Order: sequence, then structure tokens, then C-alpha cells
Amino acid sequence: MSTYSTRFGPLSIAEKDIWHCIAPMPGFTELHQFALLHLPSQGPFVWLQSLDDPLITFLLIAPEHFNLRYSQTPHFAKSEKEGITMVMVILPQTENGKLQSNALAPLYFLPDKMQFGQWIVEHQEIVSEPLLTSHLPPAALGAQTVVPLQELSSSDTQVKQPLSTGTA
Repeated sequence: MSTYSTRFGPLSIAEKDIWHCIAPMPGFTELHQFALLHLPSQGPFVWLQSLDDPLITFLLIAPEHFNLRYSQTPHFAKSEKEGITMVMVILPQTENGKLQSNALAPLYFLPDKMQFGQWIVEHQEIVSEPLLTSHLPPAALGAQTVVPLQELSSSDTQVKQPLSTGTA
């Protein structure tokens, strides 16, 4: 187990919990090792924390939360049933802004291999079913649950921290 600097402070992360990027994200090709972090107060959102650069994190969620579905799979997946698709969340830059997703560049996670990559899609299907209502990220991702110190102190008073709107 090694200790890494993260946006949530130093965290101990086991080698078995490190995700390896096999299809680099444009603009971040030098980043290869990541951890998935879940804050209980942030429901289904997970943070993709770079272990190569502690200042780089991406907020992710299952595409169904944005009524998105992908019928295709990336070139690095051997089977459409082996992985989990997640989309990056674009945080609002104004107080009344809405959360958006990077729908045309989802991430595809291969839990059995602890690998993931970003892929570009030509289109996504927008479905008319209600939004996904799960309050947890996909269990197969095995995101490490993190409780930052400020949440520990606020849980004593039952106050939930809102989703941070800083840069991801």
C-alpha cells in the first residue's frame, strides 16, 4: 500500500485498487494511474483521481443519470458485456448552471483488468425512460470510499456537504 496526494488529502491506496489508463484521454496522455474515490454524501458520483498528478481529478457518473445509453463499445473491449461505461460530469460555472455530461467521450472501465480508457462516440442514444435513481456508483467499479475530514466533522451535526463546484 502506498500513500498518494489527492484532492481529498493523503490517501493510502493498495496496488490492487489502482486503475490503469489504456486509452489515454486527450490532453492527459501522460496520466496512467488512477484511483476511483466515492464520497458518501455525493451519492452516485465518483472521482477519478490521477495518482500521477494530485491536482487532476474528474467527476464521473453512470450515463443513465443523464438518460444516455451507448450501444457500441470501444475498440479495446473484447465484449460489450465486460465493461462499465461512465461519463464525465461538467460542473456548472455559475450558481444557477446545470450539470452536464461529456456525452461524446465516455470512459469505459474493465473491472476484471483494472483498466479503463476514453473513447469517442459518433452518437449516443437519448432514452425517454426516467433518470436512474440509484444513489450509489456501480458496485463493480469498486470505488474506494473516502470520508474527508471536513465530512467527518460535519456528520456530527448531520449537515451534508454539497457537491464541490471547483475545477475538476
